[in-house]
Amino acid sequence: MQPRYNPKLKMSLPPLGFGVMRLPINSDGTFSVEVHSLLAEAYECGINYFDTAYNYLGGHSEELIRDAIVAHYPRSSFYIADKLPVWLCADKSDMERIFQIELERLGVDFIDFYLLHGLNRSTWADAYSNGVLDFIEQKKREGKIHKIGFSMHDDVQTLKLILDAYKWEFALLQINYYDWIALRAKENYDLLEERGIPCMVMEPVGGGRLAKLPDDAEKLMTTVRPNDSIASWALRFIANLPNVVVTLSGMSNSEQLLDNISVFSTPKPLSDTEQTVLNDVADILSNSNTIPCTYCRYCLEECPKDIAISHIFQIYNDCAMFEHARALNLEYNIIIPQSRRGGNCVECGKCADRCPQKIDIPQQLKMVHNTAVGLALGVDVGKLKENLPSESLVICFGAGEMGCNALAVLRECGCKIDYFCDNAEHLWGTEIDGVETISPSQLCKLHQSQKVQVLITSGYHDEIKAQLGEIGISTVS
Repeated sequence: MQPRYNPKLKMSLPPLGFGVMRLPINSDGTFSVEVHSLLAEAYECGINYFDTAYNYLGGHSEELIRDAIVAHYPRSSFYIADKLPVWLCADKSDMERIFQIELERLGVDFIDFYLLHGLNRSTWADAYSNGVLDFIEQKKREGKIHKIGFSMHDDVQTLKLILDAYKWEFALLQINYYDWIALRAKENYDLLEERGIPCMVMEPVGGGRLAKLPDDAEKLMTTVRPNDSIASWALRFIANLPNVVVTLSGMSNSEQLLDNISVFSTPKPLSDTEQTVLNDVADILSNSNTIPCTYCRYCLEECPKDIAISHIFQIYNDCAMFEHARALNLEYNIIIPQSRRGGNCVECGKCADRCPQKIDIPQQLKMVHNTAVGLALGVDVGKLKENLPSESLVICFGAGEMGCNALAVLRECGCKIDYFCDNAEHLWGTEIDGVETISPSQLCKLHQSQKVQVLITSGYHDEIKAQLGEIGISTVS
């Protein structure tokens, strides 16, 4: 890949940069030999722009760049983009402390491209009042920063406020063919172009969401370009925007690396037919009822309950896009540990404050959790209350983990649970959050004297349904 000279920055840069935010990391904060080799391969192929941040990969991404790149190649032969987490800085002393940590982690004396990280209207106002512009100006005078910019996830009005406050040398924006219209990314891009400010691009493939699409969307693409990857369509869209200097891609293997390089080495303008395909695909995605999560994991840094937010949303989106609704229950309950599921959310709101996409994370976690529980029960929990006769006793058959999950969700929906029932003798007489567990024989006696409605809250659904059918008890599902 050949670098391209940018007259505004007065330097030559590769059109494709390496974003390290999503590289796999070991539990002890180390990286595999394969990860190191991938960064080295990228460098040898001409990708010498590496984007990192103080908080990426649990605070270890800067060390990765140090060990994989800084330790092996001349400092003048590559560029590092790093970021100041303004939300962690109450004053200039915090900024200085974090900046020095970043230099130490990277093993360098200066940072080529330094960004104020993840600005929105709120964080920008705080950072501005805390003197962040004076701080970065001082670092540039000291030669510690060469180019000053910012990354932003907000609307064009906020972008105008930020641009009016300083003579920025570049900006990093989230742009892809879906966000172009859906999240009005075009307005932000056009404003940078109008102001003559070079644009760097993040999330060109939507955090990977645009690399794997519903079948009908992929068919539109493969019919026109059968030999091209689905991800390459998203990258070609960005490659043809004239004010984009560097596009960051979070490549995770050599195959992705070479595919991405092929797009930017010889850019192919989108034909009218291809642009129509992208518009149609964006429409399909808009109607897929997915959560607009890019899996950046910023929310995880703030969650006091360590809920697996991005993983939960990824499972939900995959099931929604590919219309595998029943798989949501299976994957959610098997893959996500009980302690990290959405039902444990305390709705503190810290995650939503950090979300670049402005997702109401607590509400979406509740939605996914309730949907998964409802699928497990074979009912729509949102409509369950109106389908239960008020004069009936409501009994959940199954007092295990699924029963515990169901109780919280059903209560939240306004459903009163009178008893649990279970075939396990050791559970008879025990309680789950104030609800007694009875035996099947006790259930029979209740059925003989009054109306009962039984909801199966066990993985042995078919067996229990047959068991109840033998004694004349029908189930809600």
